[in-house]
Amino acid sequence: GPYGSALSFDGTDDYVDCGLGANMGNTRAGTVQFWFKAKSARQGGLVGWASGKGDPNQRFVVSLDTYRRSSGAGNYERKKLGVYTSDGKNMYPAHEGHYRTSYFPPAEKWIFFAVTFDGRAFALYRDGVLVHSRFQALNPDTANIPMLIGKCFGKGGPSDYFKGLIDEVRIYNRPLSDQEIYQLYKQSAKGRDKDTSAFDSVGIKPIVNAKAGTIFADLNYRGLVPTDEKLSIKAELLDSQKKIIATGKVKIHPAWGRAEALFDVATLPAGDYTLRAVATKGRAGVAVVNWPGREKGWENIKILNNLCWELLNESPGANPKKSYTFNNPRRGWIYVITEAEGEIAVSLPGASPTALRSPGKTPRQEAMRWMPKGKQTITISGDGVLKKLIARSVPTLTFGHYPSVGPGTDGVPGFLEKHVLPHMNTVLSGGRSAINKKWVEEKGGRCIQIAYRFDLVKKSRKDKEDDPDGIYDRVIKTAAMNDPYIHMIVIDEFDPGNDIQAWIPSYFEKWNEAFNKIFDDPKYAGRMIMPYCAYNMYDYKKSAEFIKNIVDHKSYISWEVYLHEHETEAQAWTHINDRLAEQMDDWERVAPGFTENALIVLSYLNREFWNAAVDYNVFMDMQFEHLATHPALFGIAGIEEYVSHYANEQIIRWAAMLNRHYALEGNTERLSKDPYTPPHIKNGDLTDGTKGWTISPAAPNSITLENYVGYGYLQHRYPYWAFTDTPLLRTRRVKTKPNVFSQQIKNLEPGRLYAVRMATIDYQDLLKGVSADKDHAISIEIANGEIYQDWVQNTSQKRNVYKRAGYRKHGGFGSDNRCYMNMHQRVFRAKGTTATLIVSDWATQKTPGGPIGQELGFNFIEVEPYFEITEVSNK
Repeated sequence: GPYGSALSFDGTDDYVDCGLGANMGNTRAGTVQFWFKAKSARQGGLVGWASGKGDPNQRFVVSLDTYRRSSGAGNYERKKLGVYTSDGKNMYPAHEGHYRTSYFPPAEKWIFFAVTFDGRAFALYRDGVLVHSRFQALNPDTANIPMLIGKCFGKGGPSDYFKGLIDEVRIYNRPLSDQEIYQLYKQSAKGRDKDTSAFDSVGIKPIVNAKAGTIFADLNYRGLVPTDEKLSIKAELLDSQKKIIATGKVKIHPAWGRAEALFDVATLPAGDYTLRAVATKGRAGVAVVNWPGREKGWENIKILNNLCWELLNESPGANPKKSYTFNNPRRGWIYVITEAEGEIAVSLPGASPTALRSPGKTPRQEAMRWMPKGKQTITISGDGVLKKLIARSVPTLTFGHYPSVGPGTDGVPGFLEKHVLPHMNTVLSGGRSAINKKWVEEKGGRCIQIAYRFDLVKKSRKDKEDDPDGIYDRVIKTAAMNDPYIHMIVIDEFDPGNDIQAWIPSYFEKWNEAFNKIFDDPKYAGRMIMPYCAYNMYDYKKSAEFIKNIVDHKSYISWEVYLHEHETEAQAWTHINDRLAEQMDDWERVAPGFTENALIVLSYLNREFWNAAVDYNVFMDMQFEHLATHPALFGIAGIEEYVSHYANEQIIRWAAMLNRHYALEGNTERLSKDPYTPPHIKNGDLTDGTKGWTISPAAPNSITLENYVGYGYLQHRYPYWAFTDTPLLRTRRVKTKPNVFSQQIKNLEPGRLYAVRMATIDYQDLLKGVSADKDHAISIEIANGEIYQDWVQNTSQKRNVYKRAGYRKHGGFGSDNRCYMNMHQRVFRAKGTTATLIVSDWATQKTPGGPIGQELGFNFIEVEPYFEITEVSNK
């Protein structure tokens, strides 16, 4: 309507029925956007299509939902700005993230809200900014459903009628881009009490780190919309005389509108400075920042990144001093690199073991030792030449669970010792594992025992009744409290809540009571108790107090941050930032000191890499880059990837190299130069039918495109639900010749290794809900590629294939009736820039290899770079 006007709703019976003409139909893609301003009674429907109460009738509903509901954290009022979608059978909440309290808007404030969907993901925007994205588990069906403004059915809390103002409702039959969304916000933001100061310029949010000697500037260039890929930003620091005294290192992030600048100000005097950022369009943004000067005790420390701080760097040569002293700014690991010739001994008094070099080995050697905070001295003896002596403070780098590795590699002699453990300093090895003594005495490492909360809260696993008063007695009997070669116990796991967590009693007071008794007993001095913790424990009083108690006693929190792939790199970057940096203030608010005691537990569980169009190696790299560079994560205690027996050998090796790249070498740029979405094949998950594939059936209807609802769920693809459509290519083996499908592989780097992966299932078994552990006879050929068989694998496993036994309950399957699939892999070395992937349902070109008439289902076909085993760098 006219500028300054809006629809007003009384919260009693006002609403607008737009009729059937405004529906989006049964579509995979679209956009819904509007402005709203709620009164103090925040309730009711905003914009949506619904035909009545009940989940299947919520076809596409945006509402202020304040119903009181039971959840895993107890029975509480759940306030949320909800986005509910339905295909007429199943309902899917596009707003949910499960890792923090849902957003609920303030009263008497204009909010610009938009939802886009493209067939693969829902994306939610507030005030023009992408705040959440989630896999599109179903397509909303609004056909023959009236569009309502100001009303919903059963999703509005105490009333389904909205009270407040709604304006500028727009519906599109396509997903608008980030820039288009922000452009609409910018056009209408004036007059709605929005901060428009950064419009047509670069917004600046400075973050000062006196320990690191840096000023970080969070840059927002959305106000320059529209922008193109050629946009660049220059950031400068000016003194009181307007003289440029420092230039920031600028990085443009994958999420549109986001950038950063980092200034090295370690030697600048304290005072007020002006931070200026100017882009290749628009006016300059400015912000005044107070620099307090470098924090005392940090003057001689070179900060390489959040994780790695250089304490000493000497090249003494033939006449080294007898000792070198440095300040260790935190308790934890000292990583020492020495390069020498001849007879020379290097020791760190107080360490265990003290020796940092082994005689008769390579000139360049590395060692890691756990040391207290404060002054440390490295001693030198012998007649040799000490070419290099470097000491760095690094975090706890945990590998778990030793000695387990995922399918195909478990039990390969020396695999972990050669490819993984040199880049780690801590192992999660269970109880009295054989490695513990050797790992501690020879390598100077530390060990963690895992225990389970359910076991510690009961007298025995057979007991049905809890015994929280016995927690202390059971904890002190664990190996972690008694074995000299185990230093920490991690308890799996704790969830948010007060008296209830994850649907069961929490006993947080009892846990604190038991832990305090242990922490206060000198007998257990130096031993850590670390809870695995999930989600937003800071949002509930008792779980927050539990976290604070652990932190107050200087023990670590193993914070589970399991991230799964998103459709685009921008959505992935936003998800990582929201799950990590954006939550640190919440943790610090309830438990000051949380950051320096936070052991971040990432995930390489095979459920996380569910998207055939995404390179999970790149996604992992993005997570490590974030930990290493965002100032909110400066000085975290450590990193762990969970868990090795559910990950393949390449992912495990890659994770170890990410630890080296960021935590030991101190890099700030990504290890991988590959794109987030590999450009090698298209439509590997068949979501666009057979587009991009050449189909060569052996007989009429011997190759067809099918859809099995919930197959992705059975495959343990993390965001899939039991009602999610999952296409697959069905072949029926015939005796005359094979069924074949193929596609050209593009954009290859000659000489580089790549992996082809895909899943197969017996299609008739899938339909019948009964599956068997059997081999699927197929062939995978890569024309213009040389098959590479030297990747690490256990010879007892069938080469190039492993089994996955899905246990999710669906379609007749479950834990007692597993759904068996074959997961195939071929590693090849590219001979040129292109190759051809040729797949058939015969074992060879001449031999069927399997039953005639057998039907196989193919999906999850991906081609991406394979991380080749290489020598480590000498940084």
